Amino acid sequence: MKKIILAACIAVAGCVCASAQQSQAVGVNLGYGSEIETFSIGAKYQHGITDAIRGEVAFNYFFENQGLSMWDIDVTGHYLFNVAEKVKVYPLAGLTYTNVKVDWGFGSASDGKFGVNLGGGAEYALTETISIGAELKYSLISDWDQILLQIGATYKF
Repeated sequence: MKKIILAACIAVAGCVCASAQQSQAVGVNLGYGSEIETFSIGAKYQHGITDAIRGEVAFNYFFENQGLSMWDIDVTGHYLFNVAEKVKVYPLAGLTYTNVKVDWGFGSASDGKFGVNLGGGAEYALTETISIGAELKYSLISDWDQILLQIGATYKF
């Protein structure tokens, strides 16, 4: 029994150490949504799973345009290709939850839907910890499909 507990402790410690060696980053985005026809601002968190694969969780808020506003939460995976010393490109795929609010002046209504994100991006490492990038993704959401173009910066820690 002691050997099993010891083996479990070593395995957990190994996972924690391996996870601690993976890169993490936080960042901000500015974007434009084609369907809502307005700009967005957002924040993101990235976690490197391997050197080539990372996950991202992002929140975007789209500014109101003619009584219509929107926000979304995205969970995507990126597969990174090193194309130059400081340049990476990646395809992305993931899930999105989007909430749209319509304000008529005398009342409002909102609705949320799940969808799929597909796209790609590129990033350039300014320093060892700071990167800038651009991303283009297509959100497939019932009745709310849109293209989102974003630029942003990340800080790796």
